[in-house]
Amino acid sequence: MKADGCVLGMDIGGTHVRAGTVKQDMSLHGFEITPSISLFRGAGNRIQALAGYVRKYCARHLDGMLPKAVAVGFPSTVDRERMRLLSTPNLKGFDNMDVVEPLQRELGIPVCIDRDVNLLLLNDIRVHGLENAEIVIGCYVGTGLGNAICIRGEMLRGKNGVAGELGHIPIWGSKRPCGCGNIGCMETAVSGRHLEELRTRFFPSEKMETLFQNQGNDPVLREYVEGIAVPVAAEINIFDPDCVVLGGGVLQMGGFPMELLLEAVKRHTRRPLPYEALKIVPSSQSQESGVLGAGMCAWDRIKKGR
Repeated sequence: MKADGCVLGMDIGGTHVRAGTVKQDMSLHGFEITPSISLFRGAGNRIQALAGYVRKYCARHLDGMLPKAVAVGFPSTVDRERMRLLSTPNLKGFDNMDVVEPLQRELGIPVCIDRDVNLLLLNDIRVHGLENAEIVIGCYVGTGLGNAICIRGEMLRGKNGVAGELGHIPIWGSKRPCGCGNIGCMETAVSGRHLEELRTRFFPSEKMETLFQNQGNDPVLREYVEGIAVPVAAEINIFDPDCVVLGGGVLQMGGFPMELLLEAVKRHTRRPLPYEALKIVPSSQSQESGVLGAGMCAWDRIKKGR
């Protein structure tokens, strides 16, 4: 039996799984956060573990009824058809894995998947009223450097489905190994992971959550923030977007010098245009954002009947 009027959105990360039911008016209900390790610990079959979680969630929040559809965001590269996960560096056991068809067989309802960052940008476009913009780009500095590109209302996928990997453009001369297997990716210098390395090396007595509040004027951290501007400005110069969304856990840290970042982005942006027409807005990112974006994805699938 299916629950009328709601879909289930899930945002799966390396640390937590976030889930909630989303109605057509984009209201969120039954939101919950579960440690990823508790969901997948000892699970030989990841699909069965996901299906089991969905059923238990429905027992807690929907009287055991299933939603009309399920949409899941993964910290992964996803194939063009949005059926299969390709590479998931921060979540073990999810590389080269079919998801949509086996999960649909387990649950008996439509399932759709996408990159988690695409779902974040979907929600930001809704929140900021950017649905009619021709090009919107989103840059999210979290554990890695997430990126999504929306052109005329559609997320850019690329030939193989892996477009928008801004964190994995190469830095000339860098020898730092990246979690993706390559050497010298931008993410090795512009990410929360690298920020933690800087904290350990230069500010060992400082807590991560107070790093910018107490040390934000230090040249090491100012150089780090300047570095974030480089890939953002590069993408601006390539796409000439209507709007740029900036977000992610690093940018939301207390004391983060957003004005310094914005000034650096503008300084690296091509003049006179797109510099003079540049529009940058903050992400609406919260714990619920990925779930809401997943809900939008599920409702879109139902609307298109696929």
